[in-house]
Amino acid sequence: MSDPYLTEIGWTGSALRLAGRLEHRGTPRLELLLRERGGEAVVRVPATARTDGPHVAFEARIDVAAVAGGAPLPGGVWDAGLSVDSADAVPLARAPGLDASPQRGFLDGGTTVAAYISPLGTLAIDVGGRTHPAGSVRADGLRWDERTEHVEVSGRLDVAGLATPISATLHLRERRGRAYEVICMLDDRPEGLHYTAVLPVTRTFIDEPLPRGTWEVWLRLGFSGMHRELRVLAPAEPVDVRVWRRLWHVRIASTAAPDPLTITVGRA
Repeated sequence: MSDPYLTEIGWTGSALRLAGRLEHRGTPRLELLLRERGGEAVVRVPATARTDGPHVAFEARIDVAAVAGGAPLPGGVWDAGLSVDSADAVPLARAPGLDASPQRGFLDGGTTVAAYISPLGTLAIDVGGRTHPAGSVRADGLRWDERTEHVEVSGRLDVAGLATPISATLHLRERRGRAYEVICMLDDRPEGLHYTAVLPVTRTFIDEPLPRGTWEVWLRLGFSGMHRELRVLAPAEPVDVRVWRRLWHVRIASTAAPDPLTITVGRA
């Protein structure tokens, strides 16, 4: 493995300790760089090095509570890389066998910080746990349940090599700013993590049914102190039904592949 790779990741208080190795002749000058994802900020952290045969062992300590000029690392996602002899930073991968589960810490005031291995296999740090976009996922099925008068949305997530989400919700956003959310059921199967959400559109015992409007559909996933959001893409077969709701008929219709999934509740 020629690129730098991590052999240890762990928290001591508010400090994230990293240890790793890289192939290099002699003892290089090392510096850890944290780059703000989606922004321009860069935070530099000293790293120490010692030769170990044909390899160099390195260590770095990131005090998230005071790393940015004595101030806490700002909220957001930060990608970590290692600069060798002042060259451009190389992303930090993990050694085979190193636990890829998110490592969670806390700052004063309860702010969550999570060090995790990104889908690209490199180290990133999430400060604050805010919801961040993470691409899209296609729904495998969209079904009208005539007995319960619910719309069922189901699909599969490929989480190979990633931490398994511990929670999932289907988040619908209406174009005028309203939001509607239902909890997804998760089922870990050999072929991937399956999710299923049920949207009440005519009646419900607990919450109001999905209001009238045109609703964009998103899948929100919760990990260890982190939240990611994927735009749900429509399956091949749409839903298009007319049902009685309260005092009049309404039409429930959806988009079909290849478009993003949108569900409309309106007059029949």
